Order: sequence, then structure tokens, then C-alpha cells
Amino acid sequence: MIVVQIVNGLMEGAMLFLIASGLTLIFGVSRIVNFAHGSLYMLGAFIAHSLIQQFPPAASLPLFFAEILVAALLVALIGGLIEIVILRRIYAADELHQLIITIGVVLIVRDLVRLIWGVNDLSTPMPEALSGALRAFGMFFPAYQVTVMAIGIGVFLGLVALLRFTRFGILTRAATDDRGMVALLGINQKQIFTGVVTLGSFLAGLAGALFTPYGNINHLLDTTIIVGAFIVVVIGGMGNLYGTVAAAVAVGVIKALGLLYVPRLSMVLIFLIMAAVLVARSMGRKAANE
Repeated sequence: MIVVQIVNGLMEGAMLFLIASGLTLIFGVSRIVNFAHGSLYMLGAFIAHSLIQQFPPAASLPLFFAEILVAALLVALIGGLIEIVILRRIYAADELHQLIITIGVVLIVRDLVRLIWGVNDLSTPMPEALSGALRAFGMFFPAYQVTVMAIGIGVFLGLVALLRFTRFGILTRAATDDRGMVALLGINQKQIFTGVVTLGSFLAGLAGALFTPYGNINHLLDTTIIVGAFIVVVIGGMGNLYGTVAAAVAVGVIKALGLLYVPRLSMVLIFLIMAAVLVARSMGRKAANE
């Protein structure tokens, strides 16, 4: 039972990493805390649900993963449009205006979801090949959770390679470290911002699409996930990809084990860890200044 819960926690950690990595990349470059990021996760879930309902994959894994990918790409397109139409106009605004506008986007997307898909919980069938268990080390592991974990690992390695070895990744890291210097070099920051937001939106959409066969989805899904994503980003550090993956795994596993042993206190444990990290970080800064 403990092993199964740990696997469930690792799967949730993979989900949290997918959405939190996009969130931290966007903040690192644009300095906007994008509360609408959870809405993109929700859109990914609903779009994937519609695709799977329209074209049931049944025993066809390639079709299932193609539908997941299409959902993520559509969300990436929507996220890029949101950046061009809305976010681009508030980069220089103060934090309060950014907060109000991104929350406005959340409300608009939520109303659109209610209008298109309704307010009832929706369930999505899981492909037969992923509904069973995998046997390894003399134990059985849920096939779908293991698949999501593998995808999460693949995405992490892909992001590391992208940020280290491509021009886009190098410019993204440069913009994260010093936006002013990037501007002085004559590099088009708008393209970087749009690219990063589109990438982050793709990751959020991918996470939402992968969640669809695992649980019920509804128009409040954005609120459910964004809290966990912000906790991961705070613990891991804004703009820190390695910290984000470590925090996501820790939060997922601790939450899963907490639900097994102290279900009423599982989220309390997470918030206590976040508070401890913030206090330790603050004390470290004070010591460094002294």
C-alpha cells in the first residue's frame, strides 16, 4: 500500500512539475505571477476530454498520445495569444494591476469552460493498455501513473537540454538573469516572452491533458491545481528548474503519504514545509548580508 501511494505521489509530483516548471519559467523571464496558468491546465484537460470522447482511442495508444499532444499544442496556441493580446501590455505595470488582470483572465476562461462543457463533473475513459498494472521487482505498479512519471522525466530532460544547448534556451536564461542586458544587446524581448509563455502554456496543457483519464474534471480544476503549483514554485525557488522538480516530487510524495496516514493534515504538512523553507531562506539572506 505504501509503495502504491508513493507511486501515486510521484505521479502527482510529475503533474505538479509540468505546470510549475512553466509557471517558474514565465515568472523568471517576465516577472509576472500568472494566476491564469491554472486555467491553461484546465483547458488542456477539457480539450483532451473532448478529443478522447470524439475519437475514442480504446486499445490504440498512439491515438491516445496523439490526442494528448494535440490538446497541449492547442493550449500552447491559446497561451501564446493571451501573451500577445493581454500579458504583453502589463509587463511594465505594477503587481496589483498584473494580479487583477490575470485573475480576470481566470474568470473569463472559467466562464467559457462552463458555457462549453457545463458545470457537471466529466469523466474520461482510460486506454485499456494503461488501465492495468506493470510488474517490476516482484510488485505491481499502476501502469498509467508510471507512464505519467516517465513523461515527466522526459520533459525535465528535454527542458534541461533546451535551456542549455539551444539559442532560445540561452536567451531565456539570459533574460531571467538580466533583462536589461538582453535589451541592451538589441535582442527582441517580445519574441522571448512569447516563446516562454507558449512553452509554459504547452506544459500546463500537457499536464491537464494527462490528468483527464485519471480523475473527474470540472470548471474549478484551475483553482485546485494552481495552489499546489505555487507551493512548488515557492519551495523550489522562482526561476529555478532544478529546485522546481525537487519540490514537485517532495510535495507529491508527502501529500500522498499524508493522505494515507493523516488525511486531515496532508495539506497542512505541505504548508508547514513551505513556511519552513521561507523562514530558512530569509535567515540565510540575513546571515549573508551580515
